This record gives sequence, C-alpha cells and structure tokens, in this order.
Amino acid sequence: MMANEALRWIVAVLLLAATLYAAFRAVTVPGPAARTSSVLQALMTAAMALMLVPGSQWPLLPQVLLFAVGAWWFMLQAVSRRVRARDDKSTVGRVKLIYHAAAMASMVFMLAAAGFWPVPPSGAIPSALDRPVPAPHHGASAAAALAAPAHGWSVQPALVPAVASALAVVFGLASVLWALRLILQVRAGSSGRFVPAAFRSHPGGLRGRRAAAFRDVADTAVEVVGAAALALMFAAWAV
Repeated sequence: MMANEALRWIVAVLLLAATLYAAFRAVTVPGPAARTSSVLQALMTAAMALMLVPGSQWPLLPQVLLFAVGAWWFMLQAVSRRVRARDDKSTVGRVKLIYHAAAMASMVFMLAAAGFWPVPPSGAIPSALDRPVPAPHHGASAAAALAAPAHGWSVQPALVPAVASALAVVFGLASVLWALRLILQVRAGSSGRFVPAAFRSHPGGLRGRRAAAFRDVADTAVEVVGAAALALMFAAWAV
C-alpha cells in the first residue's frame, strides 16, 4: 500500500505497539462497554498493521462485518451517552466515540472498495473477466469469487479515489488534532499539573493520578498513530 518500505515498516511497528496497548487496556479497563471498545480498537490497529505486512492474507468478509459492527457499536455508545448541559467531559467523550465510529466505517470502506471494486491503474473500468485480483494485503483472496460487481455498480471504481482522497484529508486533520491534544497533555504532565478531566478517555480506569495521567497520554498517542496511519494509507491508495 505504501511505496516507501521504511515508512511502511515504521507505521506497521507503531500500529503493532498500539494493538498491544489496546489489548492491555481491554484487560485492565473496568466495565464491559469500555472493554468492548478497547477490543475493537485493538482489532482495528492489528488489521491495519497486517495490511502493511507483505504476504499477509486475511478473509475479507469477516473483517468487513467486524468493522461494520464496530462502527454501529461506537455510534450506539455515542447516542446512548447522556450529555448534560455544561458537561465538557461527556461532550468530549461523545465526540471521541463518534470519531471511533467513523474510523471503523472507513475500515469497512477500505476493505470493501479494495476487495470488490479495485481501481485499475489506467482509470478504465474493467469487466468482470478482466478485473485484476485484489491485493493480498487486504485479505481479498478469500473473496475472489465475489470480486465482480453488479452491472449497475460499474461507476463505483471512479468514485473510490475521490473518497480515498477525502478520507486522507479528514484523518490527516484528525491526526493533527490528536497530536495537539497529546502535546497539551505532555506539557501539563511535565509542569507537574495533571491532565484536566475533560481530556480523559475513561475516568477511573487505573488508580492514582499519575497512573491516570500516563494512561490518558498513552490513549492519545494511540489515537495519533491510528489517525496518521489511516491518513497515510488512504493517501497512498488515492495516488
């Protein structure tokens, strides 16, 4: 997906580290809802890391269904969250859930578009017989028989690069915002002040103010890695 081998492996290693941290959070965070969210995050970062590893092959349809359910899960959590007036912490938490739902939905688009409607290099729309085999790093080999779209969907490949470009911009901006939040958290910690409650991801997850501050910084770092990886992957795909 990325032409630069060094960049691809750096992003893959960072995504693997994010996966391990999300898996750790799934074990330590209290409450079934928070655990489910952490598991979904770990699966998403793991799937992105495997996309960047040459030769890795994973079934397409289970991944599409998994991340579709993940998007539904985060949207359901965002809608069910009660937002009171002047409750900044609840508002930030709700926005974060909506962002996670969008990230899951973008994974569905990436997998489905690459597996079912690959964009030909020439820009021409291939027929069902001439359609190239989807790239193995998207796990599309298991769904090769489903790779030919219906006739009415023949214009879909022309829309894929435009959507990928738009998503690259969206997640690029998201990575910048997450990075700014990370800088604020690190500066607050280095000056002896702890992160405000409005910046915290899951209050009450780890005991102690220092542990909570470290957890919040690590959570944001994982968000930076995920958003930047999505931006780079969509940008490389759209070129």
